[in-house]
Amino acid sequence: MKRIFTEQLVKNLERELANIYYLVGQDLLLQTESRDLILKTALSNGFDEKFEIIIDNSTDWDSLFEQVQSMGLFFNRQVIFLTLPENISVSIQKKLQQLISLLHSDILLVLQFPKLTKLMEKQLWFLESEQYDPLATLINCQTPNANQLPTWIVNRAKSMSLTIDEEAVELLCYSYENNLLALKQSLQLLALLYPEQKITYKRVEEVVEQSSIFTVFQWIDALFDGNLPRAKRILNGLQVDDVQPIILLRTLQRELVTILDLTKPQDKLMNIDEPLHRDQLRENFDRLKIWQNRRPFFIQVIQRFNYRKLYLVIQQLADIERIAKQEFTDTLWEKLLDISIEVSQSKI
Repeated sequence: MKRIFTEQLVKNLERELANIYYLVGQDLLLQTESRDLILKTALSNGFDEKFEIIIDNSTDWDSLFEQVQSMGLFFNRQVIFLTLPENISVSIQKKLQQLISLLHSDILLVLQFPKLTKLMEKQLWFLESEQYDPLATLINCQTPNANQLPTWIVNRAKSMSLTIDEEAVELLCYSYENNLLALKQSLQLLALLYPEQKITYKRVEEVVEQSSIFTVFQWIDALFDGNLPRAKRILNGLQVDDVQPIILLRTLQRELVTILDLTKPQDKLMNIDEPLHRDQLRENFDRLKIWQNRRPFFIQVIQRFNYRKLYLVIQQLADIERIAKQEFTDTLWEKLLDISIEVSQSKI
C-alpha cells in the first residue's frame, strides 16, 4: 500500500488510478479536495456513476452488495464512497470483508475514516483490501500541525505559481493555523491580486484575518512542550471561541493523572521530590494508548516535573474547579493562565 500526503495526489493520479483509496483524517478541505480529484480522474478513465454511503449499524449491506454486482444498461463502472465510523465493530468488519470479496475492476472504492490504528491495519477486511489491490493508496487528510504547516503553505503557493517569503509564511501560519479553508481562500485572493508574483509579509498583512481554530489538546501539548507563548495564544483563542473553562480544567487534570500513571514507581516512592520515573515509558505509552505524535510532549513535561510538583498542580486544578462551580467570571481564565505559566515553565 502506498501512503501519500494530499499534495502528492495529483502526480499520483497522473501516473496510475488505483481501485481502492483510503482517506484518513478529519480535515474537511483535504478530504473534499482528495475526493474531487479522485472522482475527476475516475470519470476521465471511464467511470460513470458515483455512490456515497455513510456506514453505521443501520446500513443496508445487501443493497450495497447488489449494487456492486449490478451492471446497468447505461453505466457499468462505479465509484463508491464509504464513510466509516471511528470505531469499526466486528459486524461491520465482516461486512467490509464480504464487500472486498465482491470487488472487480469496474468498481473504484474510496474508504474514508477519521484515523487508522495499528489494530485496524491487522483486521481481515483491511488486509484483504491491500491484497486485492497492490496499488491501494492511503491519503493523509490530517490537518497539518504547527511544524508541518509552513511546508504545506509553500507547496500550495508553488502549485498556484506563487512564490512566498519566509515572513509571509509565518504570518499565514499564525493567522490560519487549523483553518485550512480560510488559508486556501487567502492564498486564492493573493493569487488574484498578485498573479505569478512574490508574496511578501506586507501583501499578506493586507488581506489576512485572524482565523486560527484551536483545540484544548493543542493548549495542553504547548504546556507540556514548555512553549508558553504558544500556550497563551491558544488559551486566548479558546476564550474567544467561548470554550467552557471547565473543559480545559478537566482535560488537563486527566492528562496529568495519565502522567502519574505513566511514571508510577515500581517500588514505594521514598521521596516526593524525586524526578518522575521514566523506566518503562515505552511500555506504558502503549498500555495507555497514547498516540505517537503526542509522546514527545509527554516526555518533555515528565523531564521537567517531580512528584511534588505534579501533585500540587493536580490539587490546584481541583481547587479551581470548585471555584468554577460556584461562579463564572473572567478570573477563571486568569487562573488558567497562571496554571499555563506554572506547567510550561516548571523545572526540577
